[in-house]
Amino acid sequence: LNEIVPVSSFNNDLLEDKIEIQDPAFFGHPAPVTVYRARMDGQAVAVMMIVTAPDGYNGDIRLLAGIGVDGRVLGVRVIAHKETPGLGDPIEIERSDWILGFTGKSLQDPQTEGWNVKRDGGQFDQFTGATITPRAVVAATLRVLQFAEANGETLFKNGGQNPVEGES
Repeated sequence: LNEIVPVSSFNNDLLEDKIEIQDPAFFGHPAPVTVYRARMDGQAVAVMMIVTAPDGYNGDIRLLAGIGVDGRVLGVRVIAHKETPGLGDPIEIERSDWILGFTGKSLQDPQTEGWNVKRDGGQFDQFTGATITPRAVVAATLRVLQFAEANGETLFKNGGQNPVEGES
């Protein structure tokens, strides 16, 4: 979580300030989406959502995606996947910086049609021999942005939890 939102950006307990969302129609997967909410002195800073891209080459790709209150991607990390070793590896931060290409992006930058791999007319690179994997990650990240925009009031709802003891 701290790779997405630096600990200096919030003072609440992320593990306590979380909600579960279930929207299989929107996310394309029946698993609940865990949303961690980062706050500074009770004011929303960001949300981090654990989502599943159901359309990876070898199945589900689990992601952690962070969105700031300004609607920009703070970061995306792959938590788990079963993609083909060597071909799907560039989605992992330990093997490639490809995943860092989402940082700073929003629904306006690029426009919706840009949220594709280059092969499909978008702005995101695909991998040699592996287009399905990056397509799945790009699509899942776009869904997170769209969900955050449509449900921001619920996701970023202020108040609720006090800062962690000793940190204010």
